[in-house]
Amino acid sequence: MNQNDHRIETGRRHYYLSSQGPFYNANNILMFYGGGHRGGIVETIVSALPDTDQVFHIHGEPGSGKTMLSLVISDRIKHQCHTIRYDLPEVSASRLLRHLLIELCPQSANLITSSQAQKGADKASIDAAVNCIGNQIIANRSVEHSKPYALFIDSPGVLNMDALRVIDQLNSLRVGDRAGIHCIVFHPVTHPVGRNAMSTDSEFQSDNHFWLRRLTLAEIEDYLRHHMMLFDFNRRDLFTREMAYFIADRSDGVFCAINALARNAFTIANLEDSDRLSMSHLLMAGLPVGPEVSDKSDFKTYLSRSTIALSSICVVALLAMAVVLMR
Repeated sequence: MNQNDHRIETGRRHYYLSSQGPFYNANNILMFYGGGHRGGIVETIVSALPDTDQVFHIHGEPGSGKTMLSLVISDRIKHQCHTIRYDLPEVSASRLLRHLLIELCPQSANLITSSQAQKGADKASIDAAVNCIGNQIIANRSVEHSKPYALFIDSPGVLNMDALRVIDQLNSLRVGDRAGIHCIVFHPVTHPVGRNAMSTDSEFQSDNHFWLRRLTLAEIEDYLRHHMMLFDFNRRDLFTREMAYFIADRSDGVFCAINALARNAFTIANLEDSDRLSMSHLLMAGLPVGPEVSDKSDFKTYLSRSTIALSSICVVALLAMAVVLMR
């Protein structure tokens, strides 16, 4: 290996290491993308938080950037609020209250035991826990120059009515004209909001409800350039329009799918010892996962399906190139 090859190989390691490569953001707030009205949602909540007694609700399908958004908002208000984060896999009134008891009133954590949190506490235990937490919040806010709390609920579980009722009770706590705790709740959406379901960003928000929509083709191009510019300014234009078009088609504008497709393409480029990502790497990364091959007849079926899939991808690529040439 000559000196130039060594330089390229070092660059590849920089790009392909799972902990350092592009699109492995691991919820790094420095990589936050404000397109798709995400930045507007952050600014709206941060500016409205000090003067409102409403609970903020953010709705989004898996992979739409809810956790990243919660971390960005939390970072923005960290000097004005004591932040508490609930991100356990399941959420209920009992689980949430035990979590808050441990955070705010550890000496009274047994008002809701671990067993009660899992199975569900009775109304008397829930009321006692709410009163204890409320008293602690009020005592904290009674101190001059004290900061309110901000509770972020970012769980993949669906909140039931009992949990929402507890959140409303806590959010209504005030000391004079000062709020005791602000609640920002992130809801998983089971029926995704498509890219073309609504036409303007204003339709994705109400007074205190916000919906994280999918990215459009233009926003995906901007997102890819944004991500590459932050990772390697010299390769900010690595993704061509044809590549962005293919990623948009395969990901449907969902952050998680975009990142996975880009990471897989970089991995394939590395396996081929390529110094630069190309459309062929994206085509291979976008191939559907096939069934396991068990015998010769299964192999023929698998080969036939793979051929059809590859032909379809080639057609998509040709259409994308035709669109670019017509422009």
